[in-house]
Amino acid sequence: MKSKLVMMALSCAMFTSCATIVSGGSPKITIDGNTAEPVTITTEKQGYSNVTLPYKVKVKRHKIDGQRIHIQSATQRYNDIVLTKNVNGWTFGNILLGGVIGWWVDLGTNCVSKPSQTYFYIQPQGNNQ
Repeated sequence: MKSKLVMMALSCAMFTSCATIVSGGSPKITIDGNTAEPVTITTEKQGYSNVTLPYKVKVKRHKIDGQRIHIQSATQRYNDIVLTKNVNGWTFGNILLGGVIGWWVDLGTNCVSKPSQTYFYIQPQGNNQ
């Protein structure tokens, strides 16, 4: 664990875009719920058919705020999950290391933002019939 942190710090010092290096890629959200049947989950990034909960899905990094995750099953209805964002703490690594260029890289990749919540528990709303 300590060597991993040292490698991340060195990478941030060399490339000065800490949040992009550490948090790059698509954020993952875990969806759990009170259902025994498979569900279909659709994010703005991709769809996941007939999965059992709990399940991890990828969401788009750009425009996290307001992104919707739609969940449905053959017999149940669920409210959409609407994402909100927080500031990614790793972006402050750029300020500490003097990386204005890295800050711009993080802004361009939207790694300055992360979902404010990464675990959601869903409940069925009623029958779809």
